[in-house]
Amino acid sequence: MGLEAAASSDVGQQRKANEDCYAVAAEHGLYVVADGMGGHAAGQLASELCCRAMVRAIEVSHSSGGMLTERLRTAVTHANHEIFSTARDREELTGMGTTVVAALVNEDRAALAHVGDSRVYRLRSGRLRQLTDDHSLVGELLRRNEISADAAREHPHRHVLTRALGVRPKVEPDLAEIGVQPGDVYCLCSDGLTTHVHDDEIAKALGMEDVPLQELCERLVDLANRRGGEDNITVVLLRFIE
Repeated sequence: MGLEAAASSDVGQQRKANEDCYAVAAEHGLYVVADGMGGHAAGQLASELCCRAMVRAIEVSHSSGGMLTERLRTAVTHANHEIFSTARDREELTGMGTTVVAALVNEDRAALAHVGDSRVYRLRSGRLRQLTDDHSLVGELLRRNEISADAAREHPHRHVLTRALGVRPKVEPDLAEIGVQPGDVYCLCSDGLTTHVHDDEIAKALGMEDVPLQELCERLVDLANRRGGEDNITVVLLRFIE
């Protein structure tokens, strides 16, 4: 089974710097989106450290033959340590951190890891499914059915995270391993996309089989920008083919 990948990232309409970062390490089957926090310089650094550390860790474990989820767990652990120790040693970076979503693909299997409110979606047979649960205050309210999805999108505390990478010495990512099928399309994205673009619109875009994957990335980013682009926007798309 083949795999196509594409990515796009944009500063948005209201921010001065892009604190998002992504990694596409196709030779190792690793795809990452990180959304930094802690101010312009700190947020940018946190997301960049995350992506670099995860790629290095997956490179080291590439020949180990270990379970995909355990390799991803180790990579997240390395990234968390890198960010936390850097912030500890530099006072001006105190409190920096990042979200992360990552996919590690090997033939017909994919492992997913995430911390924070960046997301992974899968389109299969025309149906979109969110494969991650937001580690956020609003995400908790949604899971308890205390607010609606529409209310969550406008909630004043929608950016308050309950879990992030790099803010504590240890972090526990959510991990899963799933089978992939020809025709599957996966979307890894920061909340700059999902704040403005509804799930049904993401599903419609991912279902456009005749549109190049890079163009789909750019269409999604452009739509979020046209809706206000209040945050940085990053999209990584994976399309599995025969």
